[in-house]
Amino acid sequence: MLTAPTATARTGVPSPATDGAFGDRLRDALGDPALLTAAVWHEVDARLEAAGPEAAELVAAARAADGGKHLRPGLVAASYLAHGGDDPALLRRVAAAQQLVHLALCIHDDLIDGDLVRHGRPNVVGLTVSASQAEGLGPAAAARRGEASALLAGDLALNAAVLALVGAPAAESVRLGLAAAALTAVERAIAGELLDVRAETLAPELSAPLLIATLKTASYSVTLPLLLGAIAAGADDASTARSIERTGTALGIAYQLGDDDLGLFGDPATTGKSTLSDLRDGKRTEHVRLALEWSGGDDREFIARVLGAPDATEADARRVREIVTATGARAAVHGLIETHLDRGLNEARTGLPVELADHLALLAGALRRRDH
Repeated sequence: MLTAPTATARTGVPSPATDGAFGDRLRDALGDPALLTAAVWHEVDARLEAAGPEAAELVAAARAADGGKHLRPGLVAASYLAHGGDDPALLRRVAAAQQLVHLALCIHDDLIDGDLVRHGRPNVVGLTVSASQAEGLGPAAAARRGEASALLAGDLALNAAVLALVGAPAAESVRLGLAAAALTAVERAIAGELLDVRAETLAPELSAPLLIATLKTASYSVTLPLLLGAIAAGADDASTARSIERTGTALGIAYQLGDDDLGLFGDPATTGKSTLSDLRDGKRTEHVRLALEWSGGDDREFIARVLGAPDATEADARRVREIVTATGARAAVHGLIETHLDRGLNEARTGLPVELADHLALLAGALRRRDH
């Protein structure tokens, strides 16, 4: 299901061969995505210099956790340029803040899930635990330090993001609008995360995977970057905001459903994530909800028994995949992905600049072929 073009996987920006002149402008304006947050982290280091080496270590741990495809900064850039923005310094500042919001929420998400690795490498908890044990701390003390460091590193990244927006090179009304948009999206993501955690102890039929996807993923992964780009460009009228909200919600739900599909059916060597983790965590995905609704007897009992079981095995995951496929649940989720992609793109073509709508269509095409 759902491989994106190489350049998309690396930067969140389609290659020139598929995105033409707009893609060239986007890449030139954004610069190297991997360097976006460097200036902001330098400012954090300077503000915390008097706090001593421990604060510097925390900043270093947070910075080391950054990375990924930089899809969200790419969306900021696409929206900013398509809405008439022409200040690379402002764009890079706003795109960096978006990346830091993403980093903060990922660090906290890993902490909530008890994960030590992200994208195949140690996260803040994993790095801190390893370093603490190398210093001679026992397992319990090292784990406590690791968890505390992750909580604080996520807070630090989020704080840095807001300060970056408040200090952006723009009019005061623009700066306040940017900060308010970011904090509103974070608020919604918190609500989505809460529902996601609470759902782990609910009967799957009582869970709400699409609402969680709307709040937890769409709000800050698609809607926020599109809105930040528009606000920075001075195009924050009510009509544009509504179109961005509808577009971002639909595309964000499609993105999360694709992520859930990879969480069960993906290749861990490609995704960097075990196909057991969502099962062991008891994640109430739309795949699971539909499979339980449409299965019966032994199959239903089996899913109910292994969902959330910390000792679930690869063989258990394989059987769950077979049931999800045989009941038609996976095909139904694929249909939902297509429906939401089409809905989001139709809204974009109706209410957003044509260059942005075309860019989103290219990204949607990559999502339809996504395998990582």
